Amino acid sequence: MKKFISVLMAAALILCMGGCQNVPSETGAGADVREGSGSVSADDPAAVHKIGVAVYDVMDDEVIAFREYLTDYIKECFPEVEFCYSYAIRSAEDEMAFLQEACAKGAEGILSFISYDLGEEVAYCESQGVYYMMASGTVPEDAYASVEDNPYFLGVTGPGSEIERQTGADMAEYFISEMDGDSYILFTGGAAIGNEMHRLRSVGALEVFAEHFGDLGSDVEELAVTQEPVRLSPGGISLTVYPGYTTREEVEKGVREELKNGDYDFALSMFSMYSMVDVLKEERVKQGVVDCYSMTNKELFEDGTLCYVAGKYSSIIGPSFAAMYNAVTGHAGEFRENGKAFRMTQGYWISRNKAEYNARYALATGIYVNAYNYEDLGSVMKAYDETAGFEKLKALTEAWTYEEAESRRE
Repeated sequence: MKKFISVLMAAALILCMGGCQNVPSETGAGADVREGSGSVSADDPAAVHKIGVAVYDVMDDEVIAFREYLTDYIKECFPEVEFCYSYAIRSAEDEMAFLQEACAKGAEGILSFISYDLGEEVAYCESQGVYYMMASGTVPEDAYASVEDNPYFLGVTGPGSEIERQTGADMAEYFISEMDGDSYILFTGGAAIGNEMHRLRSVGALEVFAEHFGDLGSDVEELAVTQEPVRLSPGGISLTVYPGYTTREEVEKGVREELKNGDYDFALSMFSMYSMVDVLKEERVKQGVVDCYSMTNKELFEDGTLCYVAGKYSSIIGPSFAAMYNAVTGHAGEFRENGKAFRMTQGYWISRNKAEYNARYALATGIYVNAYNYEDLGSVMKAYDETAGFEKLKALTEAWTYEEAESRRE
């Protein structure tokens, strides 16, 4: 089998590799197709199934890792598939613009990594006969319930509410219990503007601060979605809750000033903050982050800036691709959970020090040796294995831990 895979991948290299490459439209979410270095046009003769990929920021390390896995590995293993990527989706309007353009280009399915109005997004895809799923993320319970019976909504793969909340809590617990310091800044990212993952992580972290230091002065649910910085002094510590995306100029400016003037020991970030690396280093602020396994974070662990990562890895989206492939090849109905859209759980790999991070790094970032490879995915794709079914897909998807992934590669 391994020899067969090697031959297959070598042959795939000769075939056309990339799918659609997109450039920014005026809204920033364009799906305009162009030919680029190492890529082909939307008329790729080898491609049979076109899949749109909706992302929040093409410059984000996690997004780059996902794209490299899809383009450099999945496309080689499954050359009949073509991917069309969004640019930066920053609003509901951006996402709808991308969906419209991707559907116009002939996409049969959408793998989404960001959602602003799940009901509207799924309704539009249904009107076009296009499948939609959250490929790696968490959506509010009511949003999921509103579309779970729609046959064009495949489901959600991701941490889910419990894991997201616990991820924020575990990070806060680590810094409070294991690190020496008493001045914290908690970056909540998009919690105030509908990012459910950021909100849940922030709530989890704030609950731990309240457990250790007493009343925070406001309900943690309210603090998690504050739209303005809030400075607190519970139990003799300093805690600032700071909202917003640092990719936005006004937020980045404010965060830089806050870090320079705040004399913080620790920055707990519920999202990636690469633009802040220089000021974190200058001010000697130790950081914990919910992000991904990347070279940037590896270097930050090496120099001591980063102390904690709860991270996704590039191939974690493999089972989501398999689920979408099943749908666009005519098997959507066979991969539902009791007739409804599925919910499959995947969490984060945790590294609390440089040694732990380095031990996981190769498998987390590898393209050809990865956590979800051709054999794994082919076993849950009906077109490749007639024994494939939902329970088999769910079991593979939820075997996401480092130990489970490592055992598959032994």
